[in-house]
Amino acid sequence: MGKNMALTTVCIVLFLLCVSPLPAQEGTLSFSIGIVPLDARLDTLTEMVGTVAERYGNQMFLDESEQALLATEWEKQAQIQQNKKLSKAYNSHDQEKIQQILDEGLPERPIIPRALSVTYQGEQFNSDLAIALQASDDALAWFCSKNGYDALLLLDSEELAGFQRVRIHYYHPLLAEKRTLIDSLVQNAYYQVLEEPFGKALFALSSKGNLGVLSLTNIPPGLSISIDGKPKDLVDTNLILTPGPHSLALHAPGYQPVEVEVESKADVIQPIQFSFEEVSYPPIVLHSENAKIHWFLEGKPLGEHLSISLSDPTYPMVLSLHGDGFSQKVVHLNSPPPKALSITLNVKELAYPSLRDDAQKDFYKGLRNTILWFGTYIGCTVLSQMYAPDNPLWQVGLVGTSSLALVSSMAMAVDFLSYESMAAAGI
Repeated sequence: MGKNMALTTVCIVLFLLCVSPLPAQEGTLSFSIGIVPLDARLDTLTEMVGTVAERYGNQMFLDESEQALLATEWEKQAQIQQNKKLSKAYNSHDQEKIQQILDEGLPERPIIPRALSVTYQGEQFNSDLAIALQASDDALAWFCSKNGYDALLLLDSEELAGFQRVRIHYYHPLLAEKRTLIDSLVQNAYYQVLEEPFGKALFALSSKGNLGVLSLTNIPPGLSISIDGKPKDLVDTNLILTPGPHSLALHAPGYQPVEVEVESKADVIQPIQFSFEEVSYPPIVLHSENAKIHWFLEGKPLGEHLSISLSDPTYPMVLSLHGDGFSQKVVHLNSPPPKALSITLNVKELAYPSLRDDAQKDFYKGLRNTILWFGTYIGCTVLSQMYAPDNPLWQVGLVGTSSLALVSSMAMAVDFLSYESMAAAGI
């Protein structure tokens, strides 16, 4: 049953190959590789292969024979395209168009570069497709053409005496046969053990002796690097270099700079470890010129002090200073300052000028209310002696007005002191 299904699938694929001509492969800007699992259990392996491939196989170097094959394929496809145009012109009896096509001839052949940038795309498992791709190289060529791939990484596995035999093949339509990159045994789907050997095999395949890799280990955070005197962006811990000697200069905050000569070897991923020594800086004293303030170092509070002492500082350093009545200040120290550093904070200004005006208005309102309540108290006292002096309601009025006058005078005093402090600060 399975064999008949496989033969049926292969026949369908071959039919599609016959009716779907291959598009011209330009191969001038990029090289696209599809990652195709041929087993339903290989989702994790597909993901791992994609990650490692992008790290160690982001360039595909072409040897002379591969460049020649690509050039021949381009010429073949260009001729096919010209024949199609001629056939269409013949069918329409357009002699002028026919002559124009013949005069134009084939377009100029593009320059096949020495190295191509590579992109990878993982495919979902499909059982019928897997059967077809395993049965026929023609099916592989059709799949590359249909999906626009220049090559494929084929992932396969089988049970073998309690182990899982994992194989990773590289297929290119213009090569004579598939190339095996990995053929190993794993247990419990532990594919991590295949990362290093697969990375080395793929790097050797794509580099073809043109590059070597230095894999940096135990590097400090914030590392910057220069290679042969030129700054290099460190995307990950791998340095991909041409074979031969190179001068590296490494700098990391808080560590002594390191300069070293290294040797890159073709098609080899070699780990390299550097010894970084921490920089030790002398103690410093930081002093506030204004008053006791709250100190923060890298966001961590150091307390409220007039001065602080840092016995073991590191750079770069970020200090934040907060104080009542003063604007927040942030101080960046990229290198050691003098042993004592004085810092002045600016007086805080109100967020809006109208708030200052409101503070003044509140003070004068309080003064007016205090005068009114005292005037009312005096009026009640005079009237209580002139009209019905024996009436007990005058006592209630006198107590009430005197209490309100006293409370209003105390509130006015508080507002006056607050306004005076703002005025003294220049607000």
